[in-house]
Amino acid sequence: MRSSLSAEETPLHKIFSDDFLFTMPSVQRPYSWTTEEVGELLDDLVDYINHYNIDQKTISKIEEPYFLGSVVLVKGDNPKSDVLDGQQRLTTLTILLAVLRDYLGDHEIDEMIVQRGKKILGTSDTYRLQLRKRDNDFFRNNIQNFGATQKLKSEKNVQTDSQKLIRDNGLYFIERLNELDKTTVEILSSVIATLCYIVVVSTHSFDSAFRIFTVLNDRGLDLMTSDIFKAKVIGDIKEEHQDEYTRKWEEVEVSLGRDRFNKLFEHIRMIVQKRKGSANIKDEYEEIFPKVNGSEFIDDLLIPYSDAYLKIVDYRVHFGDSPQLLKILGLLNRIDNNDWIPPAIYYIRHYNRDLEQFFNKLEIFAGTSMVLRKNFNWRMSRYSLIIRGMANNEDIFAQSSPLEVKSEDKYEVLERLKGDVYTDLKDSSRRYILLRLDSLLTTGQPYYDHSVITVEHVLPQNPEQDSEWLKNFDEPERYVHKLGNLVLLTRKKNSQAKNYEFDKKKSSYFQTKNGVSSFAITTQVIKENQWDKAVLENRQKQLINMLVKAWELNVHYKEVPKDEGDRVFFFTNGPRGAEAKGYPTENGFMVLKGSYFATGVSDSIQSGHVDRRNKLIENNKLVRKDDKLVLMEDYEFESPSTAAGIVLGRSANGRTEWKTEEGKRLSEIMESTAEM
Repeated sequence: MRSSLSAEETPLHKIFSDDFLFTMPSVQRPYSWTTEEVGELLDDLVDYINHYNIDQKTISKIEEPYFLGSVVLVKGDNPKSDVLDGQQRLTTLTILLAVLRDYLGDHEIDEMIVQRGKKILGTSDTYRLQLRKRDNDFFRNNIQNFGATQKLKSEKNVQTDSQKLIRDNGLYFIERLNELDKTTVEILSSVIATLCYIVVVSTHSFDSAFRIFTVLNDRGLDLMTSDIFKAKVIGDIKEEHQDEYTRKWEEVEVSLGRDRFNKLFEHIRMIVQKRKGSANIKDEYEEIFPKVNGSEFIDDLLIPYSDAYLKIVDYRVHFGDSPQLLKILGLLNRIDNNDWIPPAIYYIRHYNRDLEQFFNKLEIFAGTSMVLRKNFNWRMSRYSLIIRGMANNEDIFAQSSPLEVKSEDKYEVLERLKGDVYTDLKDSSRRYILLRLDSLLTTGQPYYDHSVITVEHVLPQNPEQDSEWLKNFDEPERYVHKLGNLVLLTRKKNSQAKNYEFDKKKSSYFQTKNGVSSFAITTQVIKENQWDKAVLENRQKQLINMLVKAWELNVHYKEVPKDEGDRVFFFTNGPRGAEAKGYPTENGFMVLKGSYFATGVSDSIQSGHVDRRNKLIENNKLVRKDDKLVLMEDYEFESPSTAAGIVLGRSANGRTEWKTEEGKRLSEIMESTAEM
């Protein structure tokens, strides 16, 4: 038989009346509105009052009500109403009403919060809204009881994220009421009771209400993945066991906190499906749950993977006796995406051995992927393969493992490290590289608990014309954005200090008041007596060699033939007139005199390459002749890709762009073999 469904606009004084007793079923998510959401609600109500100039004389004449959205209920013929959707709004309105009640000492408002018992009927007081068991006593004692909000303090102890939000939102409303004018505060409760409406969608059937719950958009926060899964998981468990498994669920939720708890579900979806979850959560859980039932999901997936996840995010607590593991996990938690976490928690859950070796490999993969700017789909494909391999009991440490970085990727990482790191890489990537190097330079356990970490230049980007910098660097544009010229600072300084001479810059820009730096990689520079090409080039080589060792970038290439005819590579018919020839060198790639550079650049060109081209033109090394841009002398670039990009005026892979007369690519000539 089809269940009945009703939807009716209802004023708030009827919502908070004897017609309804709201309870939160075990499938409900916790209260999660912050001061941002409750502030928006209060601002809207105050704007509504001001717009219509509502006061005690005009309130009965206002024809335009204020609409508060909808709630979805499972409700029979009696007042008991299970809230499937609308908890955030109902709870927030109760908090606001309680604050107004205590602020004004108004017992009429209290009637909207508590249903008074009747001695003649032998009934006791009943609160109109009951939260989930874990939070209900806190809500009653600190919000619903008459006068409770006047005793509310920021120091009030809380046990859950929801209790913290309830406390903070109550204090926020108190503060806001103190700021409002007296007439607005006095009319506010009447406006809420008589002019604010909610659409109540109710049905006798839980399944029907749940369908509405999963598709209905409302004013509140978007449902999190964990909320949708909870409804499905708990609903799949026999009723007599639902309380037990709700308790297990909530214990995990409390231990992680709501945000991390929700992220855990994204990782579990990845592990179960061996791919990234889609946007259609309903289809997702319908695909997952034929494989596991509700209790299995909690016992076999949620609890063990939450334990593994806690070890990852609270690594300092769990791996305090392993300095190297602490160092690597500290770095992994600074990767600019969380895609490495599913294979990490899978490994801990199912293997939990040789952890240093595994996380070293995982950091290499995640770190080099950042440098290579590998996109989301590429990462998902590779991380999925890693999980599949572990699920099939493959040797995750074998050379053929998907966790291994491929030789061609290693070569590209090296090219990027030799290039203009500051301009060619994202801020998060260049900062990560320097933090990785700092960890290698630090003998102990670095702990970077700084709100700001910035990447700064030693040789400044815009040195003064008469400065020592230009005496030490005749081509500063070649060096300024290189890895060897970069340091880490814990805060930004004034822009003028960036251009100080080296000695002054060390003392006033790179050091703290006690004469040291928070970073070993910056202290390394402070110890230098001068900063010139030789010092910078030596540091560049040292830092790259450190990363080659740490990231296992030890790839070998067949030597390019020394015969002049065999080792020259060309561009012909390139964009915007580019035609060039050159050859690889020990330090990079030499472009030969007489080569034509593209007369313009495309949007894809890296910003550092634009600066280099402009400086070559400014210094008359690139000269315009007959509508062509001609190189006036041999010029060595640090890599084939940098040379190709600047010659072609666009983003370029030098290993495939440079070709012999026979059409063989540079990559074919320099055939790579990974060191075993």
